[in-house]
Amino acid sequence: MAEETKKEQTASNIDSEKQAKLKRQTEADNQDEEIKQMDPKELRNKLSNKNQDYVFRLEKELQLQGSISRAEAVEMTDKLLGEIIMAQRHGQPANGLYLASPKIKAEQMLHPDKKPVATPFWQLAIDGALMYLAIFVGLFGIVALFETKKQSANSQMGILTLASVGIGMVKYNDWIMPKNGKRQSWAKIILGMIAVVVVLFVWIWLLSLPALKPINPVLPGEVDIIIAAIAFGARYLFRRYYKITGSPFAPNV
Repeated sequence: MAEETKKEQTASNIDSEKQAKLKRQTEADNQDEEIKQMDPKELRNKLSNKNQDYVFRLEKELQLQGSISRAEAVEMTDKLLGEIIMAQRHGQPANGLYLASPKIKAEQMLHPDKKPVATPFWQLAIDGALMYLAIFVGLFGIVALFETKKQSANSQMGILTLASVGIGMVKYNDWIMPKNGKRQSWAKIILGMIAVVVVLFVWIWLLSLPALKPINPVLPGEVDIIIAAIAFGARYLFRRYYKITGSPFAPNV
């Protein structure tokens, strides 16, 4: 008797959970339907700060790339507001929804029949390596300026170490980027991060061996800053020449 009562309670709990889930889904569907019927002005007031910035930059890009007026750009983005708000309700920002930066999204909207051309990996690798080189070498150079010679010798990394770390990060970013519009699983991202950290630690240890110091010298802070500035300028010219619009952190975004 007690066992039958327990089974009935379990069945009742399952039914209650199903009803609650169905109710939540119905409410979500009703809210989505309400959003579809809302006026664009009302929808704009519901945008998060992040999505407001995305829409603002998208309109600027539409005006720039399409040589159209602001009113025309606003009219084009009005058509996207409903789906942006619906995605926002589920915690997904516009750049995650479209997997494209405002610049790339504007190009897609202006030329819907044009197939996107993927940037070759070697271009992304050079672009990312130059960016990381500018960041790491610049930061270490600034730190070196405020250290004594003894402190600098103990805490600074060699120039080859800093350059190679950037190349490793580029490969990791390419590995975890969305493929065919699908994001990588968290397990792959975390395991990849652990693998990169282990490899980098081993590589940094190898480059710190006394025998390799002649090819991996610790440079003065002033020299590091000059190298960082050159790397930054070279990256700017490289991106401009090859018309690279993505980012090493998100090449397709």
